[in-house]
Amino acid sequence: MIWFRMIMIAMFSVTALSLLSYQGTEIYHAFLEFFNKE
Repeated sequence: MIWFRMIMIAMFSVTALSLLSYQGTEIYHAFLEFFNKE
């Protein structure tokens, strides 16, 4: 049972990290476009 819980936590953390990195790259590109327009 503890293996199942560890796998669920690992999957959740991986999806959260991928979403955070995707948002981070989106914000980074938005900042680049904003500063390039100036």
